[in-house]
Amino acid sequence: MIIVENFRLGLQSLRGNPLRSILTLIGMAVGIAAVLYVVVLGEITRQRINERLEAMGSNVLMIRPGASRFRGVRSAVSVANLTWDDAQAIGANSHVIEAVVPVSSGSGNAEFADKNWNTRITGTIPAYADVNNLTLMEGRFFAAQDVNRRTRVCIIGHTVAEELFEGRSPVGQSILIKSKRFEVIGRLEEVGEFWSSPDDQIFVPLTTAQERLFGQDHLDMILVQLRSADDYDEAYFDIESVLRLSHRLRDDQDNDFRVRRQDFFLSTIQETNTELTNFIVLIALISLFVGGIGIANVMLVSVTERIPEIGVRRAVGANRSMIMTQFLTEAVVLGIAGGVIGITGSMIFNRLVVANELVLPWLWIGYSILICVSVGLIAGLYPAIRASRINIIEALRYE
Repeated sequence: MIIVENFRLGLQSLRGNPLRSILTLIGMAVGIAAVLYVVVLGEITRQRINERLEAMGSNVLMIRPGASRFRGVRSAVSVANLTWDDAQAIGANSHVIEAVVPVSSGSGNAEFADKNWNTRITGTIPAYADVNNLTLMEGRFFAAQDVNRRTRVCIIGHTVAEELFEGRSPVGQSILIKSKRFEVIGRLEEVGEFWSSPDDQIFVPLTTAQERLFGQDHLDMILVQLRSADDYDEAYFDIESVLRLSHRLRDDQDNDFRVRRQDFFLSTIQETNTELTNFIVLIALISLFVGGIGIANVMLVSVTERIPEIGVRRAVGANRSMIMTQFLTEAVVLGIAGGVIGITGSMIFNRLVVANELVLPWLWIGYSILICVSVGLIAGLYPAIRASRINIIEALRYE
């Protein structure tokens, strides 16, 4: 009953000084809202990265050219030393490799009617779609005969389709890619923006890209799909053996190529996102500290204003612990009220701006309530102690 009465007095104190209470609550609400906003944003990003990691699989390796060297010093320029013959040799000399996909890519301008869009152009073979789990919204992926005949056909990603066709079906339409006319035979489903997203890409047959668009016979990358993620070591040995022999590297020479897991880059992005989230949460917690200072200030003013009330309560039998508990409870009420406002505001904002569905980080909501209670207790401790130590006679004489 005493706790309920103290909570009632705390709410009554808030209503008695509405402007001061609102300004104090804003500080707490902004801090809590900032924490939850960052947590929800980080959770949504983590979910999207995990979905892409599952789609890519941990059994896909990327082989890229190594860095060139000038007088023994490594430069930032990659050597042009990967060929289609290398890709075929890798697939023929390893029993743990299920698919080998050569890739040649670059950027270029795509045009349709009066629309144009600069995007990434990827030349590859039909197996690329299976290795990367690409799904067509309409149309078809190019076939082996398209690669053999150097056909001018292409598949476009969701972003490219929206920019060039604005919601209309692109299949069967002709577009210009680097001033060369191509027929759109397929459109990919949207997968979301992230590293190497297929949404903002155009896919063409490898031979067409090399001869008609880029004018090169080397590859920018070779994708290798393993039988299982556990076969990484054996696959790496096979790849290294084949490429070192193909590139005629001596035993004392380093590899002129690099082998990476395809999910390595997204894992790095996820780690970076986690670190950034933690940093922003720390900044938001600092704003909560500032909100706690506001509560302490309000409670100190409240103690001064209510000295006569304290004197009367002491005179009718309230001891120091009762007075202290009353003011601590009022401080906690301030903290909780600010937290509730912050949680509600954050959820509404996240629902409208960040996500298509309401994301409720229940763990962090619980943490937020605990933080608010803790801030209220810490901020109200000194004012409560000060109120409990006021002399009864002086309090009754105070004007």
